[in-house]
Amino acid sequence: MTGRIPFGLLTMLTALVCAPIHAQDRMGPPSGNGVEPAGFHAFQEADSPGQYHGIPLDYQRKPAGPPGPKPTTIYEELPDDQGLGFDEGPLGRMLTDTFRHAWFRGEYLLWNISAPGHGILGAQPQNGSVTAVNALNPYSNYGAPGPQNLVNGVLFARTVNTVQGVATTPGLDNFSINNLNGFRGTFGMPVPTGALEISSFVLQSSSDTYNGGNINANVYEGNVSPGVGTGFIQVQKTAVPAVLGTFPLVGSNAQEAQFITQPVLVNGVPQALTATSPGLDYDVSYKARLTTFAWGAEANYVPDTPDPNSLFQFRPVFGARYFNFRDSLDQFGQYNFSSGTPAVNSVISRSIDSAATNNIFGPQVGVRAEAMHSRFLFGVEPKIMLGMNTWQSTLNTSNVLSPTDPAQSLVQKGTTFTPLFDAKFYSNVAVTKNFSAYIAYNYIWAGQVNRSYNDIQYNILNANHSNFGLLRNYSGATLQGLSFGCEFRY
Repeated sequence: MTGRIPFGLLTMLTALVCAPIHAQDRMGPPSGNGVEPAGFHAFQEADSPGQYHGIPLDYQRKPAGPPGPKPTTIYEELPDDQGLGFDEGPLGRMLTDTFRHAWFRGEYLLWNISAPGHGILGAQPQNGSVTAVNALNPYSNYGAPGPQNLVNGVLFARTVNTVQGVATTPGLDNFSINNLNGFRGTFGMPVPTGALEISSFVLQSSSDTYNGGNINANVYEGNVSPGVGTGFIQVQKTAVPAVLGTFPLVGSNAQEAQFITQPVLVNGVPQALTATSPGLDYDVSYKARLTTFAWGAEANYVPDTPDPNSLFQFRPVFGARYFNFRDSLDQFGQYNFSSGTPAVNSVISRSIDSAATNNIFGPQVGVRAEAMHSRFLFGVEPKIMLGMNTWQSTLNTSNVLSPTDPAQSLVQKGTTFTPLFDAKFYSNVAVTKNFSAYIAYNYIWAGQVNRSYNDIQYNILNANHSNFGLLRNYSGATLQGLSFGCEFRY
């Protein structure tokens, strides 16, 4: 009994020792490079003794082979952001951080430019000199001192080349400068303690034309036989009141001959508007075209707000601006010129072309007030500039009074103080983190601006010699309208 117990214990101990030895023999000897099995992730396939799979794969056990060199793996740690692609210094890091938060906004502009207003294309006539003014188309405030307020020109009795009729002075009211297309781009980026914004806009060149199509001095229609020198024509229109003429109308629908006449100065002296007073008569055709063009640029510094999490933001704006405004007035017409004995009429072309260019620049200051809520932003930004206007005006004429009247080409330059006011009301709606929609109403007013239609001095020396000049007249110009765009943030 005593011998059985020790024998049983010895047998069990022998079995426990032999079991792991038998399992180790199934794995096979280690490989020649001495790599051990891959930890607890490794597992053994029944059909591939000696082959192990696990993570990482580089440490899988391979079958035994001839000894060889130990493999070498090189690891390189790269930074999260390489910046400009090289080892940056302080300047490079600053530029990288700056442009990483830059933004750009593009806008489509639909603006209007202020019209010339009331006035005539000609010299200021002598006060109270109009005879037989048409009550249906009055000459407002006529006789008052200073520039006159004219509504669609002036009507008065006139005789041109022995033909009696009605003359009309061309009026500035016929011109409008509306619905101009344009584009404005604005780029902004953060700088220490604030942001720098650069903006530029351009408006398309726009033209408006006044065509004196009512000139019919030498046209007769129907079976009416006009009296000699009366200039009556038969048309299907309501007759002009007889007060405009000094002779009776012929026919039930007869109308007097019509001309276009520009008043002039004689040696600098205003003249009366009468049937035979000096003036530039058009009895064949007349056309005037006003062309306007504008563009500008500005750079502003906007300091950071002391409370960036506030619902309302109020920040000053400091910067500089350049504004280029130019227009041109081209007048072209034809008239009959009598010469020789007996008198022979020939059609002469007359041209009076003027242009003005304004270069307005200077420092500006303003404020930016914004209210923000969730994805919406509403703001207003008024700015005022006290700058200078370096301007130039030109005038070219030909055949003003006759084919032998010398042509003129004049240039005038000057510099004057010019204020400018710019106000913008805008809204920004964030669509995504980097994209938002933008809409604004814009208003720009520039004072002391030189305009082409205000510069001309319609002066003659005598019936055959013109002596036009250039004046220094200034007026205000207004640009206003809507803009629609989108904003991208990097």
